Amino acid sequence: MSTVLPDCMRHTSNPAGKAFIDIQHPAVEARIALEGAHLLQCVPAGQRPLLWVSPDDPQLPGKALRGGIPLCWPWFGGDRPTGAHGIARRLLWQLTAATEDEQGVYLRFDLPPERIAEALPDEPWQVHVEYRLNSAIDVRLTTTNAGQQPMRLTQALHTYLPVSDIHRVRISGLDQAAYIDAVDGWKQKSQTGDIDFTGELDRIYHGHAASVRLHDSRYPVVVERRGSESVVVWNPWQAKSLRLSEFPAEGYLGMLCIEAANAGPDARQIQPGQSHTLGTRLSRPD
Repeated sequence: MSTVLPDCMRHTSNPAGKAFIDIQHPAVEARIALEGAHLLQCVPAGQRPLLWVSPDDPQLPGKALRGGIPLCWPWFGGDRPTGAHGIARRLLWQLTAATEDEQGVYLRFDLPPERIAEALPDEPWQVHVEYRLNSAIDVRLTTTNAGQQPMRLTQALHTYLPVSDIHRVRISGLDQAAYIDAVDGWKQKSQTGDIDFTGELDRIYHGHAASVRLHDSRYPVVVERRGSESVVVWNPWQAKSLRLSEFPAEGYLGMLCIEAANAGPDARQIQPGQSHTLGTRLSRPD
C-alpha cells in the first residue's frame, strides 16, 4: 500500500523519467529520488542550499546521482570487488512514512528485502533511512542483521557540500586526528591544524566522533555525526574532475565532501539481530 503524502509533498519525475518526491514546506524545500532514497536538494527557508548537485548530471533512471547525499551501503569505496559504494544507490526504495509539522518534514524509506536478496543473496540485511528536514538536515541510516551469522558493514553518507571557492575554505575540528591518505598510497598520517585545499584530497579520518566545521564565507556548515568514528573528506581537484562521470571540468572549485562514515578501521561487525545507526546532521553555525 502506498504511503499518503502530506500536502507539502508530491510525486514528480524529470524528463528522463527518474522519480522524485518534491517537498515545498514553509520551513524547507527539498527533493528526494526514489532510486537510492537519495536526498538530492535541500534549501531551508531564508538560507542558501545545504547540498551541492552537479549541473552536468542528466539524472537518468538506473544511474547513481552526482551530488546530494548518496547512501553508500553496505560497503564503502572499493571494499568489495563487485562495484564501488555498494548496492543502495541504484535500487528502488519504498517510502514507508511521510509527515509534516510546523518545524519541517519527516520521511522514511525502506529497501525491500527482496531487492537486497537479489543483489546479495547471502546477506540477509534489513535497512531503512530517515530524513528530518527543517532549518537543518538530519539523516539516520539504520541497518539490522536479520541472519544467523555476523556480517561486516562499511558505509558512508556521501555528503556533497557547496563552497564559494575551494581555495578559500577550511575545515576545523580534526586537528591531531589520524587519517588514511588515499591520494598518497593509503599511508597513515596525522592531521596538523585545519584542513585546507591545494590539490586532490581524499582522506578517511578515524578514531574521531566529534563534529567538524566547514568555514566558508557563503556556505558555512557544522557537520555532526552519530554512530560514526570515521569521517571522509574529499575533493577531486582538476585532473580527477576530468575523469569523473557527470561532473563539470571546473566543478571541484565549488564543492567538497564531508561524509559521516563507518570506513577504514571503523568498519563494523554486526551481530545477528543487532542494529546499527549511522547518522549525520548538517546545520548552519549560529
